[in-house]
Amino acid sequence: MATEGTERTGLVAEGENFTLDGKPVQILSGAIHYFRVPREYWRDRMLKLKACGLNTLETYVCWNLHEPEKGKFDFTGMLDIAAYLREAANLGLWVIFRPGPYICAEWDYGGLPSWLLRDPNMQVRTTYQPYMEAVERFFDALLPIVKPFQYKEGGPIIAMQVENEYGSYARDDKYLTAVKQAIQKRGIEELLLTSDGGQIERLERGCIPGVLMTANFNFNPKKQLGALKKLQPNRPQMVMEFWSGWFDHWGRDHHKLHVEKFEQLLGDILRFPSSVNFYMFHGGTNFGFMNGANYINGYKPDVTSYDYDAPLSEAGDPTPKYYKTRELLKTLAMKGAVPSELPEVPPATEKSSYGPFPVEKYIAFEDALKVLGEPIKSETVMSMEMLPINNDNGQSYGYILYRHKLSETPATDSVTLKCDVRDRAQIFVNGEESGMLNWRVGEIAMSGLKENDILDILVENQGRVNFAQTMDGVKKFVLESVAGVNRGDALLDQRKGLVGEVLLNTTPLKTWEIFPLELKPEFQTRLVESPDWQEPTDATEVPFPAFHLVNFNIPEEPKDTFLDMKKGWGKGVAILNGFNLGRYWHIGPQETLYVPAPFLKKGDNQLLLFEQHIPFKEVVFTDTPRLGKEKEVSCVPL
Repeated sequence: MATEGTERTGLVAEGENFTLDGKPVQILSGAIHYFRVPREYWRDRMLKLKACGLNTLETYVCWNLHEPEKGKFDFTGMLDIAAYLREAANLGLWVIFRPGPYICAEWDYGGLPSWLLRDPNMQVRTTYQPYMEAVERFFDALLPIVKPFQYKEGGPIIAMQVENEYGSYARDDKYLTAVKQAIQKRGIEELLLTSDGGQIERLERGCIPGVLMTANFNFNPKKQLGALKKLQPNRPQMVMEFWSGWFDHWGRDHHKLHVEKFEQLLGDILRFPSSVNFYMFHGGTNFGFMNGANYINGYKPDVTSYDYDAPLSEAGDPTPKYYKTRELLKTLAMKGAVPSELPEVPPATEKSSYGPFPVEKYIAFEDALKVLGEPIKSETVMSMEMLPINNDNGQSYGYILYRHKLSETPATDSVTLKCDVRDRAQIFVNGEESGMLNWRVGEIAMSGLKENDILDILVENQGRVNFAQTMDGVKKFVLESVAGVNRGDALLDQRKGLVGEVLLNTTPLKTWEIFPLELKPEFQTRLVESPDWQEPTDATEVPFPAFHLVNFNIPEEPKDTFLDMKKGWGKGVAILNGFNLGRYWHIGPQETLYVPAPFLKKGDNQLLLFEQHIPFKEVVFTDTPRLGKEKEVSCVPL
C-alpha cells in the first residue's frame, strides 16, 4: 500500500515496469473468487496468499448471483463484495477487479444471468441494446459499491479488467469500447486492461486502443509473452491468467499440472520478466448449480469441485505447488517485490470424519411434486427461462418435469419419441423409467403406449456453457442438430429444459403440465414438513427419483470434512442445513463433496439428498478428498 503522506497517483503501465505512485512494482497476484469460498474463510485464504509472497488479490464478479432476477440485487453473505475488498485492504493487499459482465470462469453461463434469454432475439456480449441496458443497470448497482475501494481513493483496487477474453468471441467491434465507457462513466479511474489467450490473433481481436493488453496461458511463456511484447513494445508484460492447473468435466479424469512443469512455466514467466496472476491461486467450489460447461468436441459439464490443482487446495490447504511458488518468488521476483521475511504460513484447516449415518426416511418423487403446488399448464413445452415464474424471470437452475397424458393409443405398437434435451432427461411412463436422453441423443424407441398413459420427461440443467468453439472468431462452428433443431452460436443457445416440439413419430404432443424443480430454500422447508415421508425397511424397494433425509448429530465443534458419495449413490444433489453443496455423480472423477466447517453445526444437522437413480442406505463424511484418477494437463491453447 502507499506510505502515509504519499500522493496516490495509481498504477501506471508505461515503459518496462509497472509503477505505483511513481515507484517500480511487480504485480504478483492470485485469483480467489469470493463466491466460491465460504465468507468465514476469506481471511484465511488471503493470509495464505500473502504468506506465499504475493502482493495482489484478483477476483471476478458473478453477475448471475448478484442479480438473480431483473432489477433485484444481492450483495450479502458470500456475495458481500464490499466486505471482501475491505478484508483485502486490511491485510495490505492490492486488488485486480474483474467485473465482466462476462467472466467465463467455468461458471454457469460465464456469469451472465439466465433471464437475459427470455428475449428471443438476445445477443449477449454485443452492443445489442437490451443487453447493454442490462449491463448498465448491473453496473449502476455494482460500481458505486466498488468505487470507494479504488487505490486513488485510499482503497486496494489498482486495476480493473474490461470484459474477458473477448478475442475468442469478437462478434461486435464496438462492444469492448461500450463496456469500457460504461465502467469509466461510473467513476472508475484506475488502470484498465483486457486479457486474452496469448496468440497474437486473439490479443488483437480483444484489445481496446490505449488499454493495456494482458495474456492468458499455460504453455510456452517466452512465445506468448513475446507476442504480447510485439503488440505493445513500450508497456510492461502481465500474465493475467497463468493457469496453475485445470478444471474437470464429469466422466473424464482429474487434471493435474505437475509441480515440475509448473516450476518451469512460472520460472520462465518471472525471468522474462513479467508480472503474473495465478489463475487459480485457490479455486474453491462450484456450490449449488453454478458449475459451467464447455462445448469443445461436444457438451462437457464441469464438476462441483473447482480445486483446479491450484497452490491452495479446494479446502484451502497449502500444496507442494504452494511451497514451490513461495520459493520461486523469493529468488526470481523483482528486487523488493517480495519481503525478505515472509509471514508464517497459516496451518491447514482441521479435518474430521463423521458417520456413517443412516437414511431415516424418503419421499417419493410424485409426493414431492405436491409441495410445488399447481403445475404450469401449456399447450407446448417451453424452456426453463421462458416459464412465467420468479416475477417473470423464468427458472435459472435445477430440474424441470414435463408431463403429458396421451390422448389416444398410437397407431403402431413401436413409436419413436423425439425431443431436443438440454441437458439430460429421464423418461418415465406411468412412473416407470423407460430410458434416457441427452444433448447428443434426442430420440428413443418406445412400445406399448396407450391412451391415458402418463409420459414424464425429467430434465436436468447440467450447467450453461461458458466457453465453446463457436466463440472463436477465426472459424464459425455449427453445433449438432437434434430433432431437426439447428444449433448456432453456443452462448446464444443456452436455454435449458426442452427446446422445440416433442414428437411421437412425426406428431407433435400438445397439452403439457410443467413442474419447475429449483430446490430453493422455501421448497426445502415445505418438503421436510410434508406428511408423505416414509421410513425405509430392508424389504422396501425405494422408488426413484426420490428425496432422502439424513439427520445426524456432531457433539463437538465441527471441522472441515468431505461427503463421500462414491459408495452406493448414483447421481443427484446434496443439500446440507439448507445449503446446496452441489452435484454428485458416480461416473466421477469427483467422488467427495467439500463440506466447510461453517456449513455444519455443533449438535443437530440435516442432509437432504435428491437422488435421481438408485439410492443407498447411509452416508459417510471422510477427512480426505477424492477427486479422481489423475491426468496431466495438456499445455496447449484452447
